[in-house]
Amino acid sequence: MTDNIVASVSRFLTPELIGKLTSAANLDRNIGQRATTAIVPAILSGLASVAGTPAGSRQLVDVVAQQPTDMLGNFVNSLTGSAPQTAAKGMDVLSTLLGGGALGLLTSALSKFLAVGETPTRSLMGLLTPLIMGVLGQQQKATGLDANGLARMLTQQKEEITNAMPSGLSSLLESSGLYQRVGSPSATKPPVYDTARGSSAQPMAGNGAARGATWAYWVLPLLALAGLLWYLLDRGGEPVRTTNAPSLAAPISFLAKAPNDWVSASDSDYINQPVYNRPGESLGTIKELLKGPDGKIAAAVISVSRVLGIGEKDVAVPFSALKTEQLATGRRIVFDVTKDALQLAPAFQH
Repeated sequence: MTDNIVASVSRFLTPELIGKLTSAANLDRNIGQRATTAIVPAILSGLASVAGTPAGSRQLVDVVAQQPTDMLGNFVNSLTGSAPQTAAKGMDVLSTLLGGGALGLLTSALSKFLAVGETPTRSLMGLLTPLIMGVLGQQQKATGLDANGLARMLTQQKEEITNAMPSGLSSLLESSGLYQRVGSPSATKPPVYDTARGSSAQPMAGNGAARGATWAYWVLPLLALAGLLWYLLDRGGEPVRTTNAPSLAAPISFLAKAPNDWVSASDSDYINQPVYNRPGESLGTIKELLKGPDGKIAAAVISVSRVLGIGEKDVAVPFSALKTEQLATGRRIVFDVTKDALQLAPAFQH
C-alpha cells in the first residue's frame, strides 16, 4: 500500500526547509508556504500525465533510477552554495519528462497563480524537483514497484493530487493547455528564454499554434452556449429533453429526464467507476445505469463536480458514448467530452 504522494513530499517540507528553498529561489519568505503547496501538486499532476502512457512511464522510471540514492539525505546540503546548479538540474529533469513546451506552460501558469516572476518560479520548481524525485524513488523501493507499478501509483492518485492544489490552480492548469501538451510531439520543443522580458516563450510558430488553440478552447464553447440559448428562446422557453454541449468529438445528447419505462440497472464493471476524457482529466464517477424496455443499458448517470468544486450534480449520457480503453496501468472508462461541456449539460432529474 503506497502513501499519498503529496503528503509524503510535504512531510519533508518543514518551515525551516521551506525558508531555505524560498531564500535560494530569491522569493519573499512570506510566500514560501503558499508557493510550495502549489508547485508540488502541480509538478506531480504533470508527472501523472506523463505516467499515463507506456513510453512516459518507462521514461519516468529511468529518470527516478538516475537520481542519487542519498538524494533525500543530502537535499538540504544541496541548497547551500550549489542551489543554482540544483535548480538547473531539476528543471532539466522536468524538461526531459514533460517536454519543453509543457514545462513552459506549467511555469507560466504557476507564475501567474503565485503573482511572482517566472525566474524565481522556475528556480523553486527546479529546487523542489529533486525532492519529489527522491520521494518517488523512496516509494518505489519501499514497495518494490516496477515501471507499471510506479505509473499506476501516480495515475491512481490523480484525484488526490488535484485535491491537494490550492483553490483555482487546477482550473488554471487545465485552461493553460498543459495536459494536452504533455506527451505530444510538440511538447519536446524547448522554450526560448526571452532575456528582455525575463520569461520563457515558445518559438514563433509554436506561439501562433498556441494562440489558435487557446482561441478555439474558449470561443467554441461560447458559440455552443449561444446556440443553445437561441434554441431555448426560439421555443418560447419550452423545456427540452436533451441538449448538445461542446465536446472533443461529435456532439453528445445529454438526457435531462429518463422515460417512465426505463429502470435502474447494476453492473459492477461500471458502477462507482471513475470516468475520464481523452486527455486524461477526471470527469466524475458513474453513479447509476439505466436500462430501456428492450433490456439493454441505454444511459449512464455520472456524478460530476460543479464549477469550483462546490457541490455535485448528476448528468445522464448515452451509454454508447462511454468507451473502454486498456492502458498499461489498467482499464479506463472514457467519455470523449470536455469538463466545460459537463458544466453546460442539464442536471439529470431522477
